[in-house]
Amino acid sequence: PVMFAIAAGDAPTVAAQSPAVPGTQGASDAPAAVAPAPLSRDAAFLAAFSGYEPIYLAAGPREDWNAKFQVSFKFRFFNDEAGLARRFHFLEHLYLGYTQTSLWDLGSPSSPFRDTSYKPRLFYSNPESWQMRDFPLRIGFEGGLGHESNGRGGSESRSINTLYARPALVIGAPGNWQWTFAPTLVDYVNADNNPDISDYRGYVDLYSSLGKADSWQLAAMLRKGQAGRWTSQFDLTYPLRSVALGNLNGYLLFQFFDGWGESILDYNQRFPAQYRLGLMFVR
Repeated sequence: PVMFAIAAGDAPTVAAQSPAVPGTQGASDAPAAVAPAPLSRDAAFLAAFSGYEPIYLAAGPREDWNAKFQVSFKFRFFNDEAGLARRFHFLEHLYLGYTQTSLWDLGSPSSPFRDTSYKPRLFYSNPESWQMRDFPLRIGFEGGLGHESNGRGGSESRSINTLYARPALVIGAPGNWQWTFAPTLVDYVNADNNPDISDYRGYVDLYSSLGKADSWQLAAMLRKGQAGRWTSQFDLTYPLRSVALGNLNGYLLFQFFDGWGESILDYNQRFPAQYRLGLMFVR
């Protein structure tokens, strides 16, 4: 099979210059105006999308082999180069986010997915709400409306709606070692399918990370339920380019999880601690 695609190029097009007429006003050697070229379909699509939460695939044994993978991205509603976003700056920070996390039971017959969480979000995000002038310190903010469910029915149905706010403190210059502290404060708007979920998840997720773009990064999430139940996850990553002479993308991932509800189906269940090894694409 052969396919041909015809689309507008991304390179700017120079408008044709009319020959100057002697004695007429405006005749000069000034260069012609450059007309902005329209973005191609692929470029226009990618310009509005970016990574959101970490994207990874990791596997490890507990009783049997299992895997966990996550995909996540966000879409920016307004073009920050257009007039409306330049006039009302908050518009350029409005996003639609989507994260999907799945647990894959590799040890069972036919290797089914044990559970999948679907997490769309509508939110405001500005990673540089305030920045210190003479010191590499900045404060960001994210907040909005979130939903999480597993798409099942009957007794296995799980669903929550939340309002959340996530301030973030970052110390360190880009490209150097950086420390981030970003707690997430949650209010459950609707949790009819699992009204006691706050006993296991609580109202605050504590997130912190220490790392460098071309070196190690350790990220930690800690959570305490209302009934004193603790949950933790640690992700240790290292760029593969540093160990493969620049040939491989992504990061080597070592993940540790211990606590309650690794998926929303098991929000009130505690299993033995889980170790996994895998590949992280966006950290």
